[in-house]
Amino acid sequence: MSQHATINLWFNILIFLFGGYLAFRLPQRLPKSVAALIMTMCLAIALGLDHSIGVPPIDLYDTNIEPWLTLTEIPTWGMYPISGYLYIYLFDKLNVRGYFIPLYILCWSIFGTLFEGLGKTFKVFVHKDWELRYSFLVYLFTQILTTIVFKILMKTYRKKGEG
Repeated sequence: MSQHATINLWFNILIFLFGGYLAFRLPQRLPKSVAALIMTMCLAIALGLDHSIGVPPIDLYDTNIEPWLTLTEIPTWGMYPISGYLYIYLFDKLNVRGYFIPLYILCWSIFGTLFEGLGKTFKVFVHKDWELRYSFLVYLFTQILTTIVFKILMKTYRKKGEG
């Protein structure tokens, strides 16, 4: 394994372990079913995008060292559900409402874009015809979608609890 591949792998493992530790240490706040659905959705969106626009014929970018799925990508894929969980956990914990919702989404979208830029430094992402500014729009869209789905899930969960 090249030094480049080793640095990439260690970056992914450390971020995955840190995020997992953080998510695991937080007091349980969300219903397990809601958390599981949000985490699954975040992974599905990431995999769907990476394996549609990140592969031929579109092929705008590669993730990690190889352009195909390998075992070394498991920590990378693990980061998406964890970040989705942390996003929703803090959204709920901070009781984000009203005009603060767009601000919260904007802050997380900026954070996601900056984090992707850091990942680019460690060759987690190799952009071809893709730019970070496109990622910002994707993060903006996915954060809005995640927030809407979370609100629907919680409303449904509360209704089921009352009935």
